[in-house]
This record gives sequence, structure tokens and C-alpha cells, in this order.
Amino acid sequence: MGLLQISTVIVLSVAFLAFASSFGDIVRGLAMGKPKNRWGHFAERIAIFIRNVFNHEKLLRQPIPGIIHFIIFWGFVILTLGTFEWFYHGLSGGGDFERFLGATGYGYFVFSQDFFNAFVFVGVAFALYRRIFVKPKRMADNSWKSSADAYFILSMIWGLNLTNLLANAVHIHNGVDAFATWKPVANWLAGFFPEGELSANVFYTFWWAHLAIVLGFLNYLPFSKHFHVMMAAPNVWFAKTEPRGRLSKLNLEDETVVKFGAEKAEELSWKNMLDSYACTECGRCNEFCPTATTHKALRPKSLMINLRATVTERKPILLKLAGHGVVLPADDAALAKLSDSERAIYAKDLVPDTYSDEVVWDCTTCGACVEACPVMIDHVDSIVEMRRALVLNKGSNPEEATNAFRNWESSSNPWGFNEGSRQEWLFEKGVPKYEADADFEFLYYIGCAGSFDDRNKKVVDSIVRILQVAGVKFGILGKEEKCNGETARRLGNEYLGQQMIMANKETLSRYNVRKILTSCPHCFNTLKNEYPDFGGHYEVIHHAEYIRDLLKEGRIKIDDRKISNVTYHDSCYLGRYNDIYEAPREIIEEITNAKPIEMQRSKKQGFCCGAGGGRMWLEEKTGTRINQNRADEVIESKAGTVCVACPFCMTMMSDGLKSKQREDIQVRDVSEIVAEALSSPQP
Repeated sequence: MGLLQISTVIVLSVAFLAFASSFGDIVRGLAMGKPKNRWGHFAERIAIFIRNVFNHEKLLRQPIPGIIHFIIFWGFVILTLGTFEWFYHGLSGGGDFERFLGATGYGYFVFSQDFFNAFVFVGVAFALYRRIFVKPKRMADNSWKSSADAYFILSMIWGLNLTNLLANAVHIHNGVDAFATWKPVANWLAGFFPEGELSANVFYTFWWAHLAIVLGFLNYLPFSKHFHVMMAAPNVWFAKTEPRGRLSKLNLEDETVVKFGAEKAEELSWKNMLDSYACTECGRCNEFCPTATTHKALRPKSLMINLRATVTERKPILLKLAGHGVVLPADDAALAKLSDSERAIYAKDLVPDTYSDEVVWDCTTCGACVEACPVMIDHVDSIVEMRRALVLNKGSNPEEATNAFRNWESSSNPWGFNEGSRQEWLFEKGVPKYEADADFEFLYYIGCAGSFDDRNKKVVDSIVRILQVAGVKFGILGKEEKCNGETARRLGNEYLGQQMIMANKETLSRYNVRKILTSCPHCFNTLKNEYPDFGGHYEVIHHAEYIRDLLKEGRIKIDDRKISNVTYHDSCYLGRYNDIYEAPREIIEEITNAKPIEMQRSKKQGFCCGAGGGRMWLEEKTGTRINQNRADEVIESKAGTVCVACPFCMTMMSDGLKSKQREDIQVRDVSEIVAEALSSPQP
């Protein structure tokens, strides 16, 4: 074995052992998190992986940065094959891949290396230009350390490109490269060398420099935000495949569990912790987040950056405890094995030591951050776990939430209205009580807003009128209907939420309910996606889809089309959480004979009304109000009517426009514009 081979073996061994050590520590740290089953749904995971890793589906929504990243990503993948050839060159004492690929195959291989070295070089130049001169707004809050890290990584990639090209250029200049014609860029660079043969040492200077950059890059990554180079793809692979709107179910009957949610970083799941390492700090989550947009404490990007810092700080302590055979959470005897500074770090809670109360309670759970994230981070799940810890373990939550909890406990609605009056006004209108053995097509589950809020009662009236005109046989539960528990769960009160779910499920089971119509996306999402975890399996349909189908099937006829100039506000729980975007728009188009005016932020990039995640019952005390921000966009659209398909959106959009003195812009549910246009408005 020659000197080149020996030195290559030594350098590669040291570099890979060092990387294995630091990478292994991170993996062992992640393993300290709570279990989370993300191993099934293989075919679906392949599809998600191809779309978001190979095809850059989300990144390409913003074409310029998306294309730049696409070039760098695929160039880096292809150039990594060339790096393996460099390793082989050293280990074999000067060999190359021609022996495996044949002359023609090797020609194409070296051409790809030459081309992509130049291509990636240009891509990195564009990336640097954007960061230095364009300065995208979503990156404006990056710390100097984060920016320096980015410049360093991009410079290293440039170094890889240049050393590869220059090493090849030396061989071409010396006339010892039989594949020079396959390397046009290196061939061009060779012309800049001085006349006369260059020493082989010049080639190996570039060759060793290339290896040094590659191996330095490899060992720098675990300590850099660019560790996402390695962690983003696994994070995409382990993305949530169940419905996005489904919260995990806590086992409240396990008497061995004394703490719920996540007080400390390791009490999050390993996937939540992996999210923090996968974060690219691109800022797309902040760009679409309603709280970040309205200058509140919560910034989804900071949520992940701070979580990564906390996990990194706690990791050596957790590994030390694990090395002593300690099962977390550590008791006093286990903590005695730690130094004072280590005990102080271990004692830190996520709230308030990593995050303020405001950060955790600001979230509307709208899912905009999750939808925007190119590496499939689920910020909402981590926030809900922290809320659960605050409410269930510490009894800590905003005062307004306490009032709502009391009302749900006593009256099964957030206002505390008399439960016995629920839906009585509908019985007076002749709507029948649901009976198990009656010939009903479905149960109309009206929900709290439709039962008690005067404005949303008008929406229910419209839906009932449409159903009656169409001859649909349906029933309601009246005072036996209970709140579905959705908002209590998202406010962290899993115990109360499960109580309401089980009481509701018992009633639905008693009436043998199989099919449910809802007019609230929050009811829809919970009954459809979360009740199955509690044994409740139903076919659930939202009124926008059902009315759209009635129109298509000709079961209702439109006669009076008076409304025009309409925009549509997407409900987060109907759109992003359940992919229902077209049904409301098709209704509007049918009624107005024109497609709705699209606001700048619509469909998957739609902007939250501000009421989700229990925020309907909490005051906005910082920044500008979210519904006012959305109202500004409605006003900018020049629409005379904004249609909604959610009772929360109805309230928030009405209040937002009122605060802007624009009550001339009507807020209507899609069912209302249909009911008013019916050729036979009365049954």
C-alpha cells in the first residue's frame, strides 16, 4: 500500500469516526424523546418524499429561490458521486471509475461532474447575491451567527466546485487526461495555467484541498444550522401521514403517568425534536404565520431555532444520565450525579425558560407554518404539547380560557348559555328530532355557534331552508347535542376535551348515527379526524360540499342571482386541514355566474381569521389584530361581499370589517347566498 493510500485511509478514518461520534450523540439525544410511531404508510411516505425532496414541490412555489435551491441540491447530489470517485482515487492509489463504467459511461460521468460544478457555482453565486443585495424579508430577522453560517457554507460549496475543476484542469493542461473533451469547463480553465508541464503536486494540492473541504464540511454540519442538509430528508420521510388536523390522543387512564404534554424538551416526541434539527431557517413559516405577520411573540422559525438550542444544551446531560442507567424524569438521587450547572440546565422548563407564555398561547393552530415549511416541520403539535403541560400539570392558562372551561363544564358551550335552550328555535320551525330508526339521510350537527350565536343562527336557517327545499330528510339532537371538545383540546385541556368527546360519542352511539352534516369546519374536522381515536366512526360532510352537490344534481334550482363581486375567505380547518377549497368557490360561481375574486393570500396560502386554536375566546393583547389584517385584504380586493363557510370566520371577518368602518362590505356564508337565490325559497 502506497503513501497516498495510507494517508487517504488515515484521513478518511479520522474524519468519519469524528462525524460518527457527533452524529451518534444527536441520534441518541433524539431517542430520549417520547415515542412516536412514524413507520407505517410506506407508499404514502415515498410519494411525500418524491414531491418534497426530489421535486422541491413547496420550495418551487416561490420560483426564484426555489430554482436556485433545486440547482444547488441536485448539483450537490451529483457532485457527491464525484467526491466518492476522489475517495476511490486515494484508496486505490490513483484509480478512477472508468473501470466500473467503461469508456463511454465514464465520459458521461465526468461530463456531469464538469457541468454541475460550473452550474452549482453559478447557483451559489445567485444565492449569495440574494442574501447580500436582495435581502428577502423572511430572512431579515436572521442573527449574524446564522447569516455568517450561511455564507461560510456557501463558500465551502464554492471551494468544492473550484478545487474539483482546477484539479481536472491540471491533468488536462499536462495532457494526461484522456477525457479532456468531456470536460469543457475544466478544459477552459486549463488555458489559464502558465506554459509548461505542472508538477503532480499541483494536482494533489487541489485534490487534498477538495477532500479537506468535503470532510471539514461533513464534520461542521452537526454544529451548524445547515445540518438540515442531512436531517431534512429524514424529517420529510417521517412526516405526518394521518390527517393534518388530528391531535394525538393522551392516555388519561394510565395511572402510571403523572405528567402530560411537554414541560421539558425531551417530553416532546423524537419527531418534534427532529423537526428542530431539520429547520433550514428559511423563514417561510414566519412569512405566512398570522401571529408573526401581526407582530406577536410567536415566530414559528424562532420556535424551532430555540427548541434546537434547548435540545443541544440538554443532550449531554440526558446522555450522561442515561449512561448512569437513569430513567427519565430524573429523581433527586439521579440529579446528585450532576454538577450544579448541569442540574440548573436540567431544571429548565420549556415554558418559561425557552418560551414565554405569549409564544405558546399566541398560536391559532391555523397550520400556515406547516403548509409553508418545505421540510414538513409540524410546529402546531409541539405548541399543543406545551399547552397541555401548562394546563394539565400546572393549571396555567389565560384567564379567558378558564372562563370558557367553566362554561363547557357546566353548559357544554363556551358562552355558558342554558344547555336546555340548545336548538329549541329550530324545533319551533318544524325541524324534526333525530331518531335512530327514522328514515333520515343524516344528522345535522349544528355546533355551539349555530345553536347560540344570533348571527350564525341565520346561517343555520339558510342551510335548513336549502335542505327542506331539496327534500332532504334530516334531524337534529337539540339539547342532547354536546360541544365536540375541539377547542378545549387545542387550548391544552385534554381532560375536558375528552370528557366532552366521550359524552357526545355516547349520544351519537345511542342514536346509531352514521352520517353527519356540519356547518362548522371545527366540528367537521374533529368529528371526522379525531373521533375515530375515541371509537367514533362517522361519514362527515361539510355543508359547502353538500350544497355544491345539491346544485350539481339539480335537487335545488337557482332563480334569483342578485349578488356579484364576491371574494371568498378560506377557513383554515376546512382548507389546509381538510383540502376543501373548491366546493365553496363552485357555489359562488354558480350563484354569481363568475369565479370569486381571489385575495392575494388564498387557498393553501390563505390567511387565518384569528379564531382557531381557542383564540376565539382569548384577547389579542399585542401587535395588530389578525382579523383586521385580513379585513385589509378584503378591502383591497374591491369585493362587495366576502363569503365564508365557518362560524368563527363569520364573526371575525364581520368584526374586522366593522373596525375598519367598512360595514358596507357584507359577510355572508355560502349557504346564505344560495338560500336567497332559490327559485322556491320556502319548503
